[in-house]
Amino acid sequence: MILWLADRWGEPDPSVIAALPCDTLNHWRAYFLQQGILTRSEPQSAQSPHDTRPNTATHSVDQQCDAVMRALM
Repeated sequence: MILWLADRWGEPDPSVIAALPCDTLNHWRAYFLQQGILTRSEPQSAQSPHDTRPNTATHSVDQQCDAVMRALM
């Protein structure tokens, strides 16, 4: 997705896009999914079950960012 965003926005250096905060990348991913521009890479049933509990203190910001980046790749 990072390479796709760099190409879409005309950024010659994808590391500039990769350096954006995880929340920003997740926002744009959700936006493009909602617009139908992107599609999910896996069927919904093949994804791991989601934890319906709210984020707890045991989940650090780094863990959340890592999860977002794995989902984006």
